[in-house]
Amino acid sequence: MGKGRLHHYLTLILTLGMGTPGMTAPTGQAASVHTSPKPFAHPTTEKVPQLNNFGGQEISLGKPAPLTIVMYYSLTCPHCHEFQKEGLPKIQKEFIDKGLVQFIFRDFPTDSFAIKAAKIAWSHGARQYLPFAQKLLETQDQWVPKDPGKIQEADKALQDIALKELGISEADYNKCLANEDVEKAILRTSFEAQKNHQISAAPAFLVNGKVYEGNLTPEEIDKLLRDMGIHG
Repeated sequence: MGKGRLHHYLTLILTLGMGTPGMTAPTGQAASVHTSPKPFAHPTTEKVPQLNNFGGQEISLGKPAPLTIVMYYSLTCPHCHEFQKEGLPKIQKEFIDKGLVQFIFRDFPTDSFAIKAAKIAWSHGARQYLPFAQKLLETQDQWVPKDPGKIQEADKALQDIALKELGISEADYNKCLANEDVEKAILRTSFEAQKNHQISAAPAFLVNGKVYEGNLTPEEIDKLLRDMGIHG
């Protein structure tokens, strides 16, 4: 899906709550990079909550650090799962835990199921967001639809994960999926990422005004730090 189609898709989805199969960055390739023309700006509105900025605090690992990395990801993206499983633990050990990097997470759902999953991740607020999101990534093979003709089965599998693995009550599950304000806030983050940084796929990483599409490696982060005169 091209950037123009992504812009149209997000505009439609903000208005209608619709979704179509999305796109992910290619696997097995080094992250590509382009420069973002303007800094990220949170939209201002009283009606739509800014989920990724609860009380002025981002959803993040680590405290403010010399290097801040913002990851835009989709809960149905297999490459995002790969990064969470293989790349993030190394990055946390080598850079985040040493106070060199603060790692921020922002939603960039690439299809309707990713939107549902993001709403579930936010169902208990910022405090439970990361554990819920990580569990949803880990269990992708159980609930992400692989066949357009088996959407109902995928819906049931996602509900089972939410109730049995995350401990969400059925009432809270139904309530979070029906919450249009949460959905609009999630999608607004995606819309701003596309508009301000030309992000068109997941995963993508915003680092010092540059966007890296594809999984960011520990080696690339080490080089970024060395270029800043910081040695881990």
